[in-house]
Amino acid sequence: MKHFQVEKNENKLEKKLGNLIIKNIDQLYEQVDEDSVKSIIDSLALPLLKDNSISSSNYKFHVIRDTEVNAFALPDDHILITTGLIQFLDSADYLSAIIAHEVAHCEKNHVMKSLVTNFGLDLLLSGSGTGEVTNFLTGQAFSRKLEKEADETAVKYLMEANINPKSLANVMELFDIHFSSDADLSWISSHPASMERKEYINKSIQRLHGEASEYKHSIRQETWTKLQELVSANEN
Repeated sequence: MKHFQVEKNENKLEKKLGNLIIKNIDQLYEQVDEDSVKSIIDSLALPLLKDNSISSSNYKFHVIRDTEVNAFALPDDHILITTGLIQFLDSADYLSAIIAHEVAHCEKNHVMKSLVTNFGLDLLLSGSGTGEVTNFLTGQAFSRKLEKEADETAVKYLMEANINPKSLANVMELFDIHFSSDADLSWISSHPASMERKEYINKSIQRLHGEASEYKHSIRQETWTKLQELVSANEN
C-alpha cells in the first residue's frame, strides 16, 4: 500500500507538471491544430505504440511551429515535434526512429528522473520555475547512460513494429552531415551523435538479429510528402 501511494503521488506530480509545461509551451509556440496534420502524425506514431504493447491512452503528440529541427518528451507522456523537423527529414521512418527514442525516455521514466535530479522535488512540487523547467526539457541532453538506454530501447521498438531499426543510426548520420554549422538542428545538439553511439546502436541491431528480409514503412511516402506540404503551407 505504501508503494502504491508513492506511485500514485508521483503520477499526480507528473500530470501536474505536464499540464503546467504545456501551458507554458502554448505561450512560447503556436501548436498546429489542423486535423489533417494530427491524423497523419497519429497514423505514424500510434501503430508503433500498439506493436510494442504500449497503451496509447496517455500519449499526446503535439506539432509546434518552430524552425528548429527538434523533438522532445515532456512529463505525462507529451511528445512535441517541431515543423522544422518534419520539413527537414526526407523519410517518415526517420521520424518514427526519433519518436521511438522519445517514447523510450517516457517509458523508462527518464524525464521525471532528470527533473528531480536537476531541480529537486521541492521546487517541482511547488509548481514554480515552470519556464526554467520548460527551457531545460526543450534543450536538454539526458545523461550518457539514459541516452544509451533510450537508443537501445528505440531499436527494440522499431524492430517490433517491423520498421528498419537502422533508421535511428541513419538519421543521426544525416544530422551529422548537416549539423556542422547549423544552430537550428537542436535535436542532435541535445542528443549528441558520436561514432560510439552509432556503433552500439548497430551492435544492438545485430544482437537482436534485426535483419528482416523486408521492412515496412511507417506510412506511405506520398502521405509523408502530404504532411510536409501541409506543414509548409501552414508556415506560409
